Amino acid sequence: MSKNILDEIKIVEIPENIAEIFSLKGRTSVITGGASGLGEAIALGLAGFGSDIMLLDMNVHGLERVKKRIDKLGVECNTYQVDVTDIQSMTNARDKIVKNTSEINILINSAGMNIRKPILELEVDEYRKVIDVNLTGTFISCKVFGEIMVNQGKGSIINLASIHGHIAMERQGGYASSKGGIIQLTKVLALEWAKHNVRVNALSPAHHKTPLVEEMVKNDVWYHEIVSRIPLDRFGEAYEIIGPIIFLASDASSFTTGIPLLTDGGWTAI
Repeated sequence: MSKNILDEIKIVEIPENIAEIFSLKGRTSVITGGASGLGEAIALGLAGFGSDIMLLDMNVHGLERVKKRIDKLGVECNTYQVDVTDIQSMTNARDKIVKNTSEINILINSAGMNIRKPILELEVDEYRKVIDVNLTGTFISCKVFGEIMVNQGKGSIINLASIHGHIAMERQGGYASSKGGIIQLTKVLALEWAKHNVRVNALSPAHHKTPLVEEMVKNDVWYHEIVSRIPLDRFGEAYEIIGPIIFLASDASSFTTGIPLLTDGGWTAI
């Protein structure tokens, strides 16, 4: 063992600026699916910790609405209409972003969709659509923006997986397949890009209170069935995704890569 390492481990070193370990001031975050739901909460959270925000989504009206909220936080926010399944669309957005910023520090891939049907009722085209948006879209985004991070020698990528990448439920065949794939893709990217100081992690949330679950919550039987699986006995609030995101995006997780971090209220502890 190196004498330097032996000398270093004798003292527990703490940086003088430890209070700033979660700060994102001066950094630029790219967020796919940032026009609604958890993507919106994540964008607002990153902005609240000082990051400039580049919002990517298909939904122009949603992009404009979220931008107005972020503008009030005093950071820069630009919007780009994209199709995450189209590499040219994503490449064009990336090229526009790099013209206006010196670095891309954080990438959040939260664009996603679901078609809830039993397997025997789920059409092949429907299955392919879910896989294309959720899994292939994440792959394309990582490939396009990861190239920038590899070349600059640093970056943090967070892919939105799901509780459904860890457990099985009925009517989730396409979605669970895509989210399980995201977890494995995350691990491979973390392995390949660690030598470039690019960290890649996944976040696996259970159900959070966003407009995306509004219709399902109206089904009282479905709602109580889901809550019965969660030891904390409730859905997560939308803002409760922010803490884990800031941890993975910031220097607070500088020795963390290749993990799926669960925010599931204890579901997988059972």
